[in-house]
Amino acid sequence: MSERLFRGARVAHWGVALVLVVSMGFAAAAEERREESVGVAPIVLAEDGSEPDGIPRDAALEAAIGAAVLRTAKSLLPADFLPPEPEPPEVPGTEPPPEPTPDEWLAERLGGDPFVYATRFSILEDRGRRPAMFSKTPDVEFEYVVLAAVFVDVSSIRDRLGALGLLAAGSPDAERAWTLVVEDLHDYAPLAVLRRSLAERGGVEAVVPVEFTVSRAVLRVDADRSPRDLLAELERTAPEGLKLVPVELEEDRATLLVEWRPPVVLAPAELDPAEADAEGAGPAAFDEALGPAAGDFDDVLETD
Repeated sequence: MSERLFRGARVAHWGVALVLVVSMGFAAAAEERREESVGVAPIVLAEDGSEPDGIPRDAALEAAIGAAVLRTAKSLLPADFLPPEPEPPEVPGTEPPPEPTPDEWLAERLGGDPFVYATRFSILEDRGRRPAMFSKTPDVEFEYVVLAAVFVDVSSIRDRLGALGLLAAGSPDAERAWTLVVEDLHDYAPLAVLRRSLAERGGVEAVVPVEFTVSRAVLRVDADRSPRDLLAELERTAPEGLKLVPVELEEDRATLLVEWRPPVVLAPAELDPAEADAEGAGPAAFDEALGPAAGDFDDVLETD
């Protein structure tokens, strides 16, 4: 084969390989999910006050990726899923090992390396070393905190859960969970109104806050209805002043912009308070029209 033909064959070979790689990349992108997650690395000082070995920033990043992977895995499971009961100790009369939490149980089944389920990631905020706030262990005085954007490989997690036989668990009539993301949030009143309005819809079991960051909230919706179906109904029957702007709708995730402008009805000057109430424009009517306000944020913070 001449040198020119050889070079041409090499170019053709790599051209085909490039097409395959690009095609695979687009296929993989369709199964990605972007999650924003907070990662915390506890810092336990030695007796002499020295820092522990290792880089706490890397540990915090790994924790953020692990939390994003775990949250994605939980969204794929049936809403009524519970880990199996622990087996009794092999030696009668001995203390059984501590029972793991459901999150610990699921993380162990996914494996010890969350990076295998992340296609890419970046640190959005490096909050650095600070006094312990998230850590619950008494001897932790400081912690390192980051906020990361993690692109999770949903198909790999689904395959792993399927291989473990976890996707078939749960009753067939149980509600399923999906994620609702509210972007460009400047105060909590729109979120409170949205959550209350969703919870009043038929087929909705719960609307649970998962995470709050700057101008963004993530909610878990436990319902037997898809995001498209439920939000379409809410858009038709939303309270006056609530406007929903869909940004992205997927099978198990929705992203919205929400506007809340409570209708204000002022009493005419010529009516006394009793007449104004009779006309539906007095203080009682105003309070009813105003609806949920920022004071309802305590309700929003409730978790299961």
